[in-house]
Amino acid sequence: MAKSTQRPVGRPRSEDVRDRVVGAADELLAETGYLGMTMDEIAVRAKVSKKTLYRWWPHKAAVTAEVLVARADVRAIADLGDTRAELLVLFGYIDDFTRARDTFTRLCLTEAAADESGVLQSFLDLVLRRRDQARAVMQRGIARGDLPADIDADALLDLWNGYFVYRRSFRPAPVHEDTVRQLVDLALAGQVPRLPREGRGPHAVGG
Repeated sequence: MAKSTQRPVGRPRSEDVRDRVVGAADELLAETGYLGMTMDEIAVRAKVSKKTLYRWWPHKAAVTAEVLVARADVRAIADLGDTRAELLVLFGYIDDFTRARDTFTRLCLTEAAADESGVLQSFLDLVLRRRDQARAVMQRGIARGDLPADIDADALLDLWNGYFVYRRSFRPAPVHEDTVRQLVDLALAGQVPRLPREGRGPHAVGG
């Protein structure tokens, strides 16, 4: 049975301990990667007891989730009055998100914590905030008449993110600016996934 990931009751966690543990794990992820990092090494590097470490983080997946959230950069995409320009900015954010050394770590974390929603919840909340910013761009594009009203924004964003992740993690290859511009132009030409007919509505932009 999976270990509980709920925070223990009682005295609040020390922010100094959190900062040291997150800092130590961040360094170890850079040095050895997720697969090579151990809880023992985190405790030694952070100068905390294993009892303290396990009290707040039951395993390295929980520590890693906190590291990824601490590193996160959720930026709003400004209304530029130009859907093409905004989509190119969005691609720049996807590029940054998938170029970082965290990409493989995210994949490992998702696999390791697949049956423990508590471990991933804060990280998934971060992903949803990023997705909301991207959806806002799509909504503005629809309002301007630049994107179809029945666009399945989630499917399109999954395709775009998946393209970058695949190129960065499984088939190392450059992502050319010309390719990005072509993907944007395809979207503006209406070549995008569409919502099922029953899911369409005046404000439908994916689930």
